[in-house]
Amino acid sequence: MSTGDIRDPETALGAEQLAGETMAFVATFERWASRKALDAGASVPRMKLLHAIHCRGPQKMADLAGELDTTPRNVTAIVDSLEAEGLVRRTPHATDRRVTLIQLTCEEAKVAQRFAEYQHSIGELFDGLADEDRQTLARLLGSLRTKMRADDRPRSGND
Repeated sequence: MSTGDIRDPETALGAEQLAGETMAFVATFERWASRKALDAGASVPRMKLLHAIHCRGPQKMADLAGELDTTPRNVTAIVDSLEAEGLVRRTPHATDRRVTLIQLTCEEAKVAQRFAEYQHSIGELFDGLADEDRQTLARLLGSLRTKMRADDRPRSGND
């Protein structure tokens, strides 16, 4: 080992080990973030749906399914429960009678506040990190996200 190489081959982390650590982190993070969302007043999917409508206005069910990366059936169930609580309502599209839009019925400020509380509680996870570590983490996550998006592109039939 050269003097410039500080890695110890006995403790070096292989790609498979890093993948395992990442999967364990993601599973733990999702459970933790779900608890934080419930503390803020809604499940993660409900929070995302309300936030999407708040940010972009009334939405089609299919668009919400894409936004939440779930099935239209799951979106219908979320909308049903939010509608029962009086937070959203279904309205006909102005020009396409086949389309139903989902819009907020509650105060938009309330939705924005809930989401801000949720986002703030998630941000607290990073409070103990030094600025340099935050920058490194953001750079690494961005690089991995870019790589995953590139790998997510539709493949031609010749692949």
